[in-house]
Amino acid sequence: MANSELHILIVVDLYPAVSAAELRETLPHEREDRRTLVLTEFGAPRLAPPPDASPIDWPGVGRAVEMLVAEVRAIRGDRPTVLFIGGRGPLAVFVHLGYLLSKFGGRQVVINQPPGGGRWEHFPMETAAGDGPALLDVLAGLPAEEVPSSGRVGIYVDTAGRDTSRDVFRDFIKEEGDHVAGVVKLRSSAPLRLTPEHVPALVLQLTQFFSQAPTRYPDRSGLSLFVGGPAQVAFAVGRAVNPWVVGKDIWLTEYRAPSYERVYSLPFNPRTEPEIPRGAEDVNARRDVLDAMAAAIDELKRHMKAEHLPADVLSASDRKKFIDRLARLERSTDSKKDSAFRLRVIEGHYALGEGIAEALRRSTVPEQQGFAKLLILHELLHDWQALRSTNYSAVGGAGFVLEQVDYAADAFAVRALMKMELDRGGDAARDEVRARLERWLDMVLRGIAAFDIMAQGATKMARLDERRLRRYLMWHLQLARAATIREPSHVDEMLRPPLTVELAPLAGRLDTERYEKVVNRALPDTELFCAIGGRLVRQARRPGFDPGALVEAVKSYARELIQQAMVFLVDEHRGKLAPWIA
Repeated sequence: MANSELHILIVVDLYPAVSAAELRETLPHEREDRRTLVLTEFGAPRLAPPPDASPIDWPGVGRAVEMLVAEVRAIRGDRPTVLFIGGRGPLAVFVHLGYLLSKFGGRQVVINQPPGGGRWEHFPMETAAGDGPALLDVLAGLPAEEVPSSGRVGIYVDTAGRDTSRDVFRDFIKEEGDHVAGVVKLRSSAPLRLTPEHVPALVLQLTQFFSQAPTRYPDRSGLSLFVGGPAQVAFAVGRAVNPWVVGKDIWLTEYRAPSYERVYSLPFNPRTEPEIPRGAEDVNARRDVLDAMAAAIDELKRHMKAEHLPADVLSASDRKKFIDRLARLERSTDSKKDSAFRLRVIEGHYALGEGIAEALRRSTVPEQQGFAKLLILHELLHDWQALRSTNYSAVGGAGFVLEQVDYAADAFAVRALMKMELDRGGDAARDEVRARLERWLDMVLRGIAAFDIMAQGATKMARLDERRLRRYLMWHLQLARAATIREPSHVDEMLRPPLTVELAPLAGRLDTERYEKVVNRALPDTELFCAIGGRLVRQARRPGFDPGALVEAVKSYARELIQQAMVFLVDEHRGKLAPWIA
């Protein structure tokens, strides 16, 4: 190695007992320029080693890896560089590092200890000049010709001589919500004690394998990687994965006894909100939406009275305070700086942001105004419920509690607006009570969807939290129930009792960043369950009703399909769901 080379040491210190100083001692000493980058200093969490099964903040790990490699890129510039990667952590981290660093020229060396401890060894990631004996001598499941399947391909690489059943990988892919195109295994027939001399042949074999295996499935939806072995093997796998050949939807996994766990996808793409278009026409359209919403809130301030607010929710004194706070609210002058909506009751202002305006810009003006009225009443009640900007993040993990608080606020807003309309509209409004209630409930659903559209786009949700699914189902059921009411008294009779709707069982995963369940798909035995006023409604799959189909319908904003299912449910269980007509 030339003295002019820059040496960068990457320290993976997610597991305990990793010393950057100890790793530096293994590097050549005659260097004028050397840098050390430590993964936890980029925000990666420290972890308990296996067999600990505590949830891992995988998105936080992924962000740290990406930030560290970006720093490598900035430090390196055009200089000749040797990268040293050492330490202890999940294998997925080393796969991710290998994947990102494969784009760098220059030498790369993994520093690792043999099983059971011992001195750190250097494993240069160099390719053998020619063919030699295959270290991974068992290849199974690779088709001889192209397979016309659009599912996901599972690829298992192992150097410990383990012959894990293909069903393990098939079941994992299915549980994660994809179809299986095939499973290919490349492994050793016996446990390997890898030495630095073995690595060039291993790197060559993996490079050839990953250039061939995925191409046998030209219509694949993506890959799922399952890696068993030491860190240098995981790093070599990451280096061998060429996104131009393999594709750009690669699931990383980590074995955490007794099963595999999905980590994240490569290329790494943390959740981001859709970009807001900045053209003049877009800006003007959003301004019109914000102005329409602000006008609706001003109208609400003029007409909403204390007697319109549900007396079973707020006391007389609280109703008066609520109206006083509503009357004092003014629109913030810096509204456009907020992405969605912000309410500061104590300061007497609210902000309507560009994100929510973009989500609503294709709605009609009456829909935009109705949503604004629901939103302001909902959020004002949250202040009375003690759910404020100061504690929202802390309560966010309490899924069921927050869900009930949200439902109560939605129901409160609808009841108040209906009472106001019926009082102001007289007999004509009371004759239209069913249509008016349906309009407000439709607005609730559009409002819920507006926030998802703002966060995930208008075509389909990539992520559906289970508590979000329940909220959609609850209000779709309320909309179907509203079609059966006959007189104003039915409004409170319908909206006052607590309501919960859910699908179970559902395949999903735990979001280890927010500790809540994310729904992947329904199962063959998925049923719908509803609790209304302490009574149970249960509906399994039958002709004309498929509860499992509701998952994809909600993800795709398929309102008509959901409503068809809910109308069926009300018809079948009218004694509990529509007692006023039973």
